[in-house]
Amino acid sequence: MPRSCWEKPLKTVACALLFLALTSCKPSEESELKAIVGAILMDGTGGPPMSDSVVLIAGARIRAVGRRSEVPIPPGTQVFDGSGKFLVPGLIDVHVHLGTRAGPHFSASEYTREQIERNLNTYLYFGVTSVRSIGTERDAGFAVRSAEQQGSFASARLFTAGRGFTAPGGHPSQEIGSIARQTDDPADARRQVDELAGQHVDAIKIWVDDVHGRQPKVKPAVIEAILDQARKYRIPVTAHIYSLADTRFLVRNGAAGFLHMVQDTEEIDPAFLAELRNLQLVFAPTLVRQELAWLYARHPERLDDPDVKRAIDPDVIAAVRSQPASPASRDYEIACRNTRTLAAAGVPIAVGSDGGSASDFPGAMTHREMELLVECGLSPSEVITAATRNGALALRKLDDLGTLERGKLADMLLVSANPTVDVRNLRRIDRIMLNGRWVDRDGLKLR
Repeated sequence: MPRSCWEKPLKTVACALLFLALTSCKPSEESELKAIVGAILMDGTGGPPMSDSVVLIAGARIRAVGRRSEVPIPPGTQVFDGSGKFLVPGLIDVHVHLGTRAGPHFSASEYTREQIERNLNTYLYFGVTSVRSIGTERDAGFAVRSAEQQGSFASARLFTAGRGFTAPGGHPSQEIGSIARQTDDPADARRQVDELAGQHVDAIKIWVDDVHGRQPKVKPAVIEAILDQARKYRIPVTAHIYSLADTRFLVRNGAAGFLHMVQDTEEIDPAFLAELRNLQLVFAPTLVRQELAWLYARHPERLDDPDVKRAIDPDVIAAVRSQPASPASRDYEIACRNTRTLAAAGVPIAVGSDGGSASDFPGAMTHREMELLVECGLSPSEVITAATRNGALALRKLDDLGTLERGKLADMLLVSANPTVDVRNLRRIDRIMLNGRWVDRDGLKLR
């Protein structure tokens, strides 16, 4: 209520009545009730599907979930018929790089706010409601995140690690130039963590990979400094890994999660697997990044996918189509088998596509990564959990995201075929809900 009202006692009652009248004219978000009724529900927790479900949404959050016989629907609720459909949480991709046109080469010059917004729209178009941009973010990305948080831009929810760390001249500088933070000095690394904390990053990224000895690797003392300084701010550190020895070192020093998979050995001892499981350290294997070396040459029909053609510029598709195929690598096969080993041991697996780098098309490759996880031994139900609940675990946002439960944000997909039979059915999107509102999928600006 305006302060002037309280300063004039004779007008207090009148001001109060005016205030109540004005606020009562504006419906509260909580009063905006929706219910999705009759769908078969996969809630992301890994439990069995629930038939004839009701999900009741109040504003941006879920108010109730259960069977139709258990959840009363208040008068005035907007009811949506989900009969014959399948309802799953919004997908989460924990490994993306925003702001490029996603052609065969990473182009820093393409990094603009407009391109970031288009990338986020593309993820949303494919049913990915949250992404973590991990290591190549600059000022424009932070501006988009702020716009989302303030409600002036609505698209796939953005979490960001800002600019990640590598050694001077280390991976991935051969692909992205000087975007990554390159330091050999532990004190300088601490100072740069302070800078990232000032940007309120959602995570910190370290690349720990010498690319088969071809590039320098970040020093252990620098890794220790980054992890220690990040701990002071309670910022989780996620590492790009290749070797088992580096993974052990990172776990010992407090890393929160991993991108890619151990690829130099399959000899991962049971004690270490148990440690990873008990710590609930999330791995996003990002198998698709390696498969891209031969995927389109072997399966050019994927470039004719109507959704890919709608989302990706024709010249980018033409450039990718002309790329020669590389042979399948031993590293990929080891990563695939180790993914199966970790999953079987109870280590949480999440979905990360590396989308935005090389020919890694945003959104489309999120779905391809899910297909590869099935090919590597996870069940479709396990992959749904990987793409939802485990993604939220990696983001440390399980209180808000990842499952369809009371109190969570109402991010969900209604699909027309059963994804527990074939995970590719997650592409058969009927409707998308973000923050309790249906998305105008056809109206999204993609390119």
